[in-house]
Amino acid sequence: MEFEMRFRRIVQTLVALFIVGLSLALLAGMWRGKPQKAREDAAEETKTSDAEMKLTDMEFTEMQQGKKFWTLHAAEAKYFQEQQRTALKTVHLTFHLEKDGEIQVESKEGTMFAGSKNIELQDSVRAILPNGYVMTMEKAFYDHDKNLVFADVPIHISGPGVECDGNSWEYKIPDHVALLNGGVKASLVGPDIRLDGMR
Repeated sequence: MEFEMRFRRIVQTLVALFIVGLSLALLAGMWRGKPQKAREDAAEETKTSDAEMKLTDMEFTEMQQGKKFWTLHAAEAKYFQEQQRTALKTVHLTFHLEKDGEIQVESKEGTMFAGSKNIELQDSVRAILPNGYVMTMEKAFYDHDKNLVFADVPIHISGPGVECDGNSWEYKIPDHVALLNGGVKASLVGPDIRLDGMR
């Protein structure tokens, strides 16, 4: 009987020690787990900030043969390293022409591709050409290798004495030539318009 009581006490003590040991192990694991979680969160934040850089009031100028070729200004620019692209907001792109002044292109949003230096503009795109011609469209593209600004969406052009609509447009920067294509409609406007040679 005495042996049985002693045996029960030993078993109870061992069970109690096991429960205390298990509780301590769990507490220690939880205590160590919190800093580790914090370290993981910090590492994740660092990874995100490495992949994405945000700038405000950004300006970038492309030089060719020691002269300004174009200048890009954006109120906000987010760079995504994996995709090698920069997302732009409130975009103003200026092409510096040698003789004929400048081409100004504005849009609410845009994307610049780092490798090619191509630029896509979207949302309320407005281009102001030399001699006061204004073009409005929803999208426009700049091809850096071809020195070409173009749009493959409906476009409206207004300027001194003329209003035009078309389905696509391109401006060859080196040649200073603009082409309007696809279902072109033109209207001559203004009180001083005169067509010579017409009877």
